Amino acid sequence: MLKTNISMIKTLMVSLADALEAIHKLLEQDSKKDMPVLSLAIDLLCSIPGIGILTAATIVAEVGDFSAFSKPDKLVAYFGIDPTVNKSGQFEGTKNKMSKRGSRLLRRVLFTTALANVRKKRNGEKQNPILYDYYRKKCLSKPKKVALGAVMHKLVRIIFAVIRDKKPFVLKSPEDHAKMLIAKNLAA
Repeated sequence: MLKTNISMIKTLMVSLADALEAIHKLLEQDSKKDMPVLSLAIDLLCSIPGIGILTAATIVAEVGDFSAFSKPDKLVAYFGIDPTVNKSGQFEGTKNKMSKRGSRLLRRVLFTTALANVRKKRNGEKQNPILYDYYRKKCLSKPKKVALGAVMHKLVRIIFAVIRDKKPFVLKSPEDHAKMLIAKNLAA
């Protein structure tokens, strides 16, 4: 049984290496074009902590054209992590769950990315201090999986903003965002 498992692991490792090689070839071909689309999107997504080249390629392949989503909420719904609505007449349910209407693969990739963002590295440094603190604060009042769902929701909004603005991810605290918005509103 051990030999079977070892051979299966070796086969999977070869398949993973082949997939990564195919992705790199595709990105190389795309970067030679006048207007590279795939390589730009994957590079932008790789700037987000917890997202590597395989995860970024999976997101780009599953979502396709990001311009089809005018608002981040539409992308959240496409990922299938939007809340369900439980209503009938005047009754309004309070126990809402994740709709799971979207891509199962996208949700899995997003789940692992969220897990990567709420952990500490071996040296004790937080992978993403902002999302780590957000997760810990949510865990005080919600179950851990619900808090992780909130982190997934934030990650989709980050993905949307990075692709929309065509700028790499920059780690900013909520206070920095508030100051930036105030300065932007005063300038306008």
